[in-house]
Amino acid sequence: MNNLKKRREELNLTQKQVADTLEMDVRLYQYYEAGQRNPGVQTAIKIADVLKTTVEKLFRDTSII
Repeated sequence: MNNLKKRREELNLTQKQVADTLEMDVRLYQYYEAGQRNPGVQTAIKIADVLKTTVEKLFRDTSII
């Protein structure tokens, strides 16, 4: 999930800040960012809202484009 990390860093946010805003454990957010877990639809929408972008931009696989 390199798009998550890239967008978070563009906004100068820490993983903890994003996780706290989402009311989730920072370790869970780290799993999403590392691609070790995939969020459900509702969580993906919340992450996109926090990172001020769209689900499509965050979660599309740019390696196949």
